[in-house]
Amino acid sequence: MYKVLDYNSLKDGEKLIHNSNIFHEALKKKTDYCHVYRDGEPVYDLEKIDNNYTIKHSKGAQDNGFSEIFFDFNHYDENDDRTTNLSLIKQFKVLEIEELTEYSVVIAKIAAAKLNMQVFITDPKIRLFTDDLSNMQIVEKLPERPDSMVITKDFMIGLYKGDIRKNHSIPLFSELFFMQGLADGKNLSKVKYCQIEFDKIVGIGAILDTYNKMESLLAGFGIQCFLKENCSRYNDEMLNKYFVLQKRPADANEENTCICTDFIKLYVIPSFQMIRIPLKETVIEDRFNREIEEYYEAVFGNDKVLGVLIRGTDYKVAEVGPTSKQASAEYLIPKIRHWMEEFSFDKIFLATEDQDALNVMIREFGKDKVRVIAQERFSVSEFKDVHLIKDLEKEKRSGLAYEAALEDITVNYFYALKLLAKCNSFIASGSCSGTKMVLGFNNGRFEHQYVYNPLTETEKSI
Repeated sequence: MYKVLDYNSLKDGEKLIHNSNIFHEALKKKTDYCHVYRDGEPVYDLEKIDNNYTIKHSKGAQDNGFSEIFFDFNHYDENDDRTTNLSLIKQFKVLEIEELTEYSVVIAKIAAAKLNMQVFITDPKIRLFTDDLSNMQIVEKLPERPDSMVITKDFMIGLYKGDIRKNHSIPLFSELFFMQGLADGKNLSKVKYCQIEFDKIVGIGAILDTYNKMESLLAGFGIQCFLKENCSRYNDEMLNKYFVLQKRPADANEENTCICTDFIKLYVIPSFQMIRIPLKETVIEDRFNREIEEYYEAVFGNDKVLGVLIRGTDYKVAEVGPTSKQASAEYLIPKIRHWMEEFSFDKIFLATEDQDALNVMIREFGKDKVRVIAQERFSVSEFKDVHLIKDLEKEKRSGLAYEAALEDITVNYFYALKLLAKCNSFIASGSCSGTKMVLGFNNGRFEHQYVYNPLTETEKSI
């Protein structure tokens, strides 16, 4: 992205002539800093900013192995209405712009000309890039209206702050043009497929949740998704044994297929995060589904069961986003106890990978009340030199032993999620892939449900 700055004669830079395609020209030339002239006079400067500058020194990004969370957008067409996602911005009638950048210029033109939004900005240089639109006003101070969408000067992703109105221009531009980011210069009219790839840190829950959302999101563009062969830490033989995922179509080729190598780039897009798509039962292989159904009936029969999911361990030691912070077992116990008494549950089914959380729950409610899946669990104290469960798993095992353990962990994980989805009511320690999948499998059938929200609730231990 280019920042639009006042002309600075002290800075070295290439000389460009102002025109309606100045940003595309600068991108094509790959210039880092340039002086832009009009009628022989310098009028402004452009300075290239790395779209991923915010995560270069982010501990959370490093812990999770992410080097990029935004597309580069070296190729895009702001006039391609077919591939522009306006679902978020068109919810607002007013746009306020705190900083003039390449992206805020593009968004302002779309807002004013195509959506007839009222646009307010303090930088008069905006007139160099836009027609004299009556609904675009240059003001000394922004009105700060409560119904405005705001492009902020300080970097922020509104979704992760609990306020989708306020976004820096990089994440908001990504919201509008994510389809073109995926295409990465390909002719979208010829794209039929999207190949989804995952790196070795991604768990099975995130794989299926992302696949499900992408399948739904891209269907609106007439694009089918498929999973790349052997692209995750789960071998294809195991995936095909338990799950039903689209394989590479015979006619997929380089020209008609876009590739999603960094799924995290979609998780910073509000439209993607806010999608609520029930995870289809058909994603789980029929035999595996039947086994889980039979297990639930054998264990609980006609008991009234409260499902509880507590995500701990690596969510505690790694730096996660503010919306992903989890409540502790101790924090949830008063609500669990209240529900047990008020709604007369016979049993608690607890799903957790955290041995400490299990110990707390057993101590509080007793082994007779609490039912769990027999699985390997971890304590926070084990995460001395690693930050993620997958790293701890590899530290303990390798080779065939690791493959066998990974399959066992995956089977237990889905047993837990499906059993949670069959419970009468549900309490979760926060938002995570497991929570999303349980809610998807249940599809609104819980009598009562609660998911801890760190943006509206506080816990000193978090």
